[in-house]
Amino acid sequence: MKVVFLLGAISTMALAIPQALAQATGADSTRNDIVVTGERLQDTVQAGKSDIPLIETPQAISVVSGKDIDARGVTRLSEALRTVAGVSRSTTYGFYDAYTIRGFDAAYGSVYLDGLVNEAGVGLNQELSAIEQIEVLKGPASMLFGQAPLGGLINLVSKRPQADAFLRLTASTGSWNLIEGTVDANAPLNQGKTLLARINLTYRDADSFVRNAGINRIFVAPAITWQPGRDTTLTLLGRYQRDRDNPFSPVPAYGTVLPGAVAIPEDFAINNAGDQRVINNRDRWQVGYIFDHRFSDALSFSQTLRYTHRKEYWNRWMFAAGFLDANGQPSHDADGNEAPTDTIGRYFYGPYRAIDKDFAVDSRLKGSFTLGGITNEWIAGIDYRHNSESYFSAGDYDPTHFPLRIANPDYHAILDTSAVTGAGSSSTAHQTGIYVQDHLKFGDIATLTLGGRYDWANAAGQKDKAFSPRIGATVKLVPGVNAYASWSRSFLPQLNTLWVIGFDGNGNPIGGPVPPERGRNVEAGLKFAPDARLSGSLAVYQLTRQNVATANPIYPDFSVITGEQQSRGVEAELRWQPVAGFSLNAAYTYVDAKITKDNFFTVGAPLSNIPAHNVGIFAQYEVPKGPLAGLGATLAFTYNSKRNGDVYSTRPDGSVLLWLPAYTLVDAGLSYQRDGWGVRLTVANLFDERYWPDTGGIDRVSPGTPRNFRLTLSRDF
Repeated sequence: MKVVFLLGAISTMALAIPQALAQATGADSTRNDIVVTGERLQDTVQAGKSDIPLIETPQAISVVSGKDIDARGVTRLSEALRTVAGVSRSTTYGFYDAYTIRGFDAAYGSVYLDGLVNEAGVGLNQELSAIEQIEVLKGPASMLFGQAPLGGLINLVSKRPQADAFLRLTASTGSWNLIEGTVDANAPLNQGKTLLARINLTYRDADSFVRNAGINRIFVAPAITWQPGRDTTLTLLGRYQRDRDNPFSPVPAYGTVLPGAVAIPEDFAINNAGDQRVINNRDRWQVGYIFDHRFSDALSFSQTLRYTHRKEYWNRWMFAAGFLDANGQPSHDADGNEAPTDTIGRYFYGPYRAIDKDFAVDSRLKGSFTLGGITNEWIAGIDYRHNSESYFSAGDYDPTHFPLRIANPDYHAILDTSAVTGAGSSSTAHQTGIYVQDHLKFGDIATLTLGGRYDWANAAGQKDKAFSPRIGATVKLVPGVNAYASWSRSFLPQLNTLWVIGFDGNGNPIGGPVPPERGRNVEAGLKFAPDARLSGSLAVYQLTRQNVATANPIYPDFSVITGEQQSRGVEAELRWQPVAGFSLNAAYTYVDAKITKDNFFTVGAPLSNIPAHNVGIFAQYEVPKGPLAGLGATLAFTYNSKRNGDVYSTRPDGSVLLWLPAYTLVDAGLSYQRDGWGVRLTVANLFDERYWPDTGGIDRVSPGTPRNFRLTLSRDF
């Protein structure tokens, strides 16, 4: 079924696009759908499930348009989010997308696609080539989504077919043997333009600044829209993503951010040499639809459905595990702490096999009515999600079996895997939620938003249910400036998240389902949009959550649970377009995130990977007219203050053993567009600063990417 849909869409596009382009009128058929759609979605967002303007929404929401993504020349979601206040990198193990939102780790379950959770598993980088815009909802979204993390969620909006035909081709090269090509093709399939098709194709292959590492991706995303009548639209969406990667592993803190016996080079690899595209293999198929029907101006129905099938295999994945002494045994000082030497011990992970199947559907009615002079914009819906996973995981967790010298590493040494043991398991989880929201408008002066959701969840026989309410209000201070406040609670069934409940006869960990995460939020702020050239927001908040699953430093397939965490912060965002061709995006974040109750971790310890201060600025200018029209330049600035690198090693007195140092990054770019042709050169980390953006513990510090360039040639038809 999935293959038929993908092949059918590709063949249909291949036949229809040349004819549609030949019929296109006008000499300049440069596409403009991204610009138009992006402007429209600045007022409302798909993730809001309603048509309430952002300035009337009692919640901080940020939008990154597809046009901004292209201008920045980025392919990673973590890079695209640098100018979103409240978002920073989480424990990525050096290669995949993971985030903290408002001080809380949102590595799993925080990324949605078209309003449905985008089940990804561990180690996925989201593909941006088929994304129209990125929406970041900050604070609890459980009232609408149920299983959303307390800190917030990221919703990716798929590119959909447009009425006008276009074809965009790009070819890129860059540092570390980058080769990339993309196709974005769109065409109406009939004369009445009631049947539209679009397809996005991406191929990407690159080595890495770290030895023995590289990526390879094939991505296909077809879409077909059918509009049988003025009030009905059905869009079919498919995705296939094939990754063949050899991701690099993080390195020890000793020798990088802490003094060590031997300095660890920037390109130092933990993995052995070999085929650079086979350690992590992943195939992912997705198929679904978005259906909209308008009964009248006051009543409409929408349904979003998607099925995801993920198959993953990896093997021979090595991770640092302390240091070894001259006798090949774990090295410790007199107090039992890790003592650095010139030899690293390593864990061996693999083979690992997993098959994950995820089905999600969200159905909702929305309407409006006026009663007593008060306008009510309401929404009522029900959603359901079913997930099943089976896996086999093996490894050898004795670091003395796999020594690696820092000064003279032997990446071709034969690995003795005779001690590798493993175990398999399978699990099924499902969740059902019903939700209602009413947005009351008191003229153009004030609004009141009331909502609630009830969830039933069952994971591996563990049943949970909860009610998640939300109340919020906005008041217009002056035209274009609103103040808002909100209170809400959240409930997060942590599906397919396991913690260690015991060990089998071979010493392998046995996992059990973790309890649901619960939280509450208080927030207030200002939103302003006096005209189309200036908009922004200011927010203050306090979030508290219990039963928090965090990465296990020893067994990456499992989590550990902390008692209670609290985050307080201030966020500010600004988007300014003072003159034609120039725009400035700026964001500032202050976060105080710490453990407030726990029997294991130090109370008062700052949470890992959370900078107290974060600044992101992106400026771009393109000459709008004259002989230099189409010439553009970009400049980006990112600052992160120091971060606690390991909450596990926080001392009993609250002092921190491992601080990741503050860092500042500057990116720059030049571009030129004329007569449908375009060329763009971007240089990231212009001043080649060595930095460490995140960590998974004392043995797992991720190195930041050194200076690199990307050159892209594009052609629009």
